[in-house]
Amino acid sequence: MTNKIICAVAGRDVHEIGNGYSESYYKNIDIKLSIIEEASRLIASGVTDFLLNAEYGFGLWAAEALLGLRDIRQQQGLPAFRVHTFMPWEEQAADWSDDVHERFYAVHERADESWIMHPRYSENCRENCERLMIDNAHILFTDDEDYFPAQYAELHGKPIHLCKALERS
Repeated sequence: MTNKIICAVAGRDVHEIGNGYSESYYKNIDIKLSIIEEASRLIASGVTDFLLNAEYGFGLWAAEALLGLRDIRQQQGLPAFRVHTFMPWEEQAADWSDDVHERFYAVHERADESWIMHPRYSENCRENCERLMIDNAHILFTDDEDYFPAQYAELHGKPIHLCKALERS
């Protein structure tokens, strides 16, 4: 049996990233490409499981990239990795556009496992979800070293992999 290496994925939502709402904006495309590059490196280094909240922004883009990479690896007969999604509260995507709402739920349906943390929104439900993921992971992949998940991971001695697109900005 192989040892599991678990990576939590947590980042800012699309409003906090600051590149506008258009996913086709060149800086958002650069972030998405960097997510694929870094996720590929993490998988090649032996990461077996990814834990994430598919918040619209970094989290959703990472979830979609990971599920795409998982499908490609399965088609090629390469070793699989697992994707586990966490929804901080049941109606998290209720106010999002129809397209993003559908993408969010599709990610949760395609994940190997998916959990709803709370039935309703509460003040700390996002942070509680991020803490749970980081507590159960060996490393964190994020888009902002000053954001709560990175600070929490650092406090608990977890290595942080930062999205390269943001390091180049």
